[in-house]
Amino acid sequence: MQQALESTADGHPEKATHLNNLGNSLSGRFGHGGKTIDIENAITALQEAVNLTPDGHIHQVTHLNNLGSSFDQRFEHLGEYSDIEKSIAALQKVTDLTPDGHADTTRNLMNLGKSFKIKFDRLGDFHDIEKAIIAYSGASKIDSSSPSVQYLAAMEWASLCSRYQSPSSTLEAYRVILEIMPQRAWLGQKVACRYKELLAIGSAVNAAAAMAITSGDMALALEWLEGGRSIVWGQILQLHTPIDDLQVKHPALAEDLYRVSRALENAGTSTVINGLENPGSRDPEFSQEVEAQAHRALAEQYRKLIEEVRKLDGFECFLKPKTLSNLLPASQDGPVVIVNITESRCDALILYAHNFHEPITHVHLQNFSHKQADKLYSQMNSILETRNVCYSRKMMFNDTSAQNDVKGLESVLANLWSGIVSPVWLKIKDMIPDSAIDDFKPHIMWCATGPLAFLPLHAAGVYCSADSSKQVKISDFMVSSYTPTLTTLLRPHNEPSISPPKVLIISQPNTPHQCSLPETIRETEAIRKLTTAEVLDHTQATIPAVLEAMGEQDWVHLACHGIQDAKDPIKSAFALYDGKLELESLMAKRLDRAELAFLSACQTATGDTKLPNEAVHLAAGMLAAGFQSVIATMWSIGDDDGPEIAEAFYSILFY
Repeated sequence: MQQALESTADGHPEKATHLNNLGNSLSGRFGHGGKTIDIENAITALQEAVNLTPDGHIHQVTHLNNLGSSFDQRFEHLGEYSDIEKSIAALQKVTDLTPDGHADTTRNLMNLGKSFKIKFDRLGDFHDIEKAIIAYSGASKIDSSSPSVQYLAAMEWASLCSRYQSPSSTLEAYRVILEIMPQRAWLGQKVACRYKELLAIGSAVNAAAAMAITSGDMALALEWLEGGRSIVWGQILQLHTPIDDLQVKHPALAEDLYRVSRALENAGTSTVINGLENPGSRDPEFSQEVEAQAHRALAEQYRKLIEEVRKLDGFECFLKPKTLSNLLPASQDGPVVIVNITESRCDALILYAHNFHEPITHVHLQNFSHKQADKLYSQMNSILETRNVCYSRKMMFNDTSAQNDVKGLESVLANLWSGIVSPVWLKIKDMIPDSAIDDFKPHIMWCATGPLAFLPLHAAGVYCSADSSKQVKISDFMVSSYTPTLTTLLRPHNEPSISPPKVLIISQPNTPHQCSLPETIRETEAIRKLTTAEVLDHTQATIPAVLEAMGEQDWVHLACHGIQDAKDPIKSAFALYDGKLELESLMAKRLDRAELAFLSACQTATGDTKLPNEAVHLAAGMLAAGFQSVIATMWSIGDDDGPEIAEAFYSILFY
């Protein structure tokens, strides 16, 4: 870049561009451990670039932005008050010069907000933090900008509000975040892109719900938790986004929406990357006002397309979250407990349609914390790894530390009981008449978030106590199941049939390239003694044969290896004779007859720890494919245990 600058004569139209690129590179080097002279030379070059750039030039804003950011850097390094004032002046001019509706407005306002925040952090004047919040708030609401950038601005806005302003201000910021999230997640279209976007979103949904709970708005907290989790459940797990439905029924409109959304996502990013310009990339006569007009037109076109979609039958709620009234029927058959775990607080929300006066009951889990959940997960995972039950159904047990493992497991389960399950049960007991509890144990659906999604709430209890009267476990009081979302419980169920269910058994005693599972033979025989079943055994259990047979049966029993892919969860699979039946293929298959799937394989309900709220595992894939209920394992079961568990389970169902 130095050579390009030196070879460019004074007065050359690209002189300012080369100065900008040199200054920006020196600034970057300073930010990665460079010397003070780097930032000094960067500011000199960038100031000269600004001086050489005439008013109204297409690159004037870029040069001012880079100069302002460099002043920020020097202020943080040397603490010269004049530098932060110069930064704010340059960046304020940037926002003044950017036409309304230009896609760069969001980034420009974010840079200005950052400078005000830097000034506040050093000098402590609350007027500066207020100005930062105004800048980030404005940045998040620029419709012509990329949803990805809007989201970053809204997150900064929420972060500052939560520290320095009232909960109501913070709720407004989170409301914007939750509105942006669905657009951010689906714009990528391809599954890998959506997965990457959701990794970036992280725990924002949980933080938003926690703030709503703090403000006393339990309905909003519930709606936000469902909306945030539905992004992945509907778009990653099912591979069946709203745009996919639209593509089937209204392909031309879907294509228009995809094209416009991608154009919006890319608006204003084609010629300036990380502050570096591509010389000659744009006609100098092509002004920012012209660009802004194009961006405004895209935003308006996008808005009109969304409105058009929402007028279509079945698409009234396109990219809209469900409300409490929509979600309440999910608890028609029993209470649903949504547990929200955040750094600031832990809570349970109990949704129960029959609790007419108060359909949502709040339980503050004051004796539990996110740190404790992380610790319990690490403890649990360590025990499972020691016992070698994280990876394969055909595992070898290490008995040398069995006693310590049992004590460790008992400790995990006792903490889950005292911290979560016991206080929740005390509330549920008050909701359900004693006569009903005496007749039947209530069926509770758990919907856990964060690290709690990897812990066995269904087994919580005090199993070891010197005083036997203090021994207690969850199964004494309730039957537990899990659901990834409330929406899953809203799907219409098949009408009960008076005829026996058609059962399919898939057995893989000796899968190529996998450890043998000889006990799957006995497992198959145990089930066939109880009912008539179609069996695809060993070489018969190929991917095409299994997928076809699944479409014709009511119940499916899979006795084989399960494979969890931590890097790409939708590639998790069942190991069949001719290869892997992947989660992606299962989710793409619509199974109209599907009722029950029993996954007698390893780690079929183990999700991805990077996406703890998203239930990306084989059990969720079977639900996505249409099964109404799924029996799965949170870790591997022993090959010898498979026949015993299957026989005990089906004996109850068939007799």
